[in-house]
Amino acid sequence: MTSDEGVIIGESADLHRTINSDHLLYHERNRARGRMPGQVRIRVRYRRYVGRWFDYLLASPDEMRDIAKETGWTVRRFIHMKESSVYIGILWKKQP
Repeated sequence: MTSDEGVIIGESADLHRTINSDHLLYHERNRARGRMPGQVRIRVRYRRYVGRWFDYLLASPDEMRDIAKETGWTVRRFIHMKESSVYIGILWKKQP
């Protein structure tokens, strides 16, 4: 929950920038299953403790923008890391 002036600062990675054949096969398998290419299913383990499985999405800037269009948020700016697929998206609430 945020106020009307809420801002989200989110980090992600553009996995479409890879040439790694294992990654590309994973993306293709996700698409065949109706999932987004950068969608991963993970869980956290610490010693004897094991968490529940959950989905985690690494979205490209275009994908982040498309997802935001369907919500009350809009991407105002991207900050790209030099020589990396990692970036930061700054999202603001859409004004009525």
